[in-house]
Amino acid sequence: MERLHLSSTKPTGAPLTPPTDDELKKLRETYSKASQDHVLQYWDELSDPEKAELFQQLSDIDPEHINEIAEKALKPAPAAEGDAKPTLDPLPESATASMLDASEEDIAVWNDQGLRLIADNKVGVVLMAGGQGTRLGSSAPKGCYNIGLPSEKSLFQLQAERIIKVQELAAKKCGKEKAVVPWYVMTSGPTRQPTEEFFEKHNYFGLEKENVLVFEQGVLPCLSNEGKILLESKSKVCTSLQPLSISHSTTD
Repeated sequence: MERLHLSSTKPTGAPLTPPTDDELKKLRETYSKASQDHVLQYWDELSDPEKAELFQQLSDIDPEHINEIAEKALKPAPAAEGDAKPTLDPLPESATASMLDASEEDIAVWNDQGLRLIADNKVGVVLMAGGQGTRLGSSAPKGCYNIGLPSEKSLFQLQAERIIKVQELAAKKCGKEKAVVPWYVMTSGPTRQPTEEFFEKHNYFGLEKENVLVFEQGVLPCLSNEGKILLESKSKVCTSLQPLSISHSTTD
């Protein structure tokens, strides 16, 4: 989780307080140096809670890094003369396989390899669960939604039961007392708290709490065509979800 710059729990503590004069001066200097100090143009119009929230949000942003991102996105390096145009070719048949047309022998081998990796605790599950069920008529996370099964099981419960089953199969296959498949549930800002509360309410559907890690997808400031950080309101930076990038993983 640290390598992904993600936190499994939201920070808690006392309510935010407005910054001191020195803290605000330092923040202004940082944003002024990056030519992004317009984000503080409405500071004197804000209430104390709004100042505290904006200060916290701006303190978590590195404006110089944002400028670097904007430069790469808005002014990509021109292709050198003679560079071949990029192509996208299908994978060779030797690098692909499908359960639909595989032999029973191959399927058995894949199943055995998978269970052994699970038994060695080398497999995890990452679930992208940031969406709300608004199109389904619900503001709750889609994983909480009752999709109309006779069992009335939610999508989260169905997934949890599959994880429990494959842990049992792997442990039995390899003669181990226990196998663990950690479950990483990525949420968005609006879905994080209801997701955590849903899992707690249902006792993690039989999984061990420490093996279910709920985290929130990171965000980046939205930028104008000139590379300027955009404000959603006078006291809030407009943000968008950033792509999840995992540089090293033992799971698939």
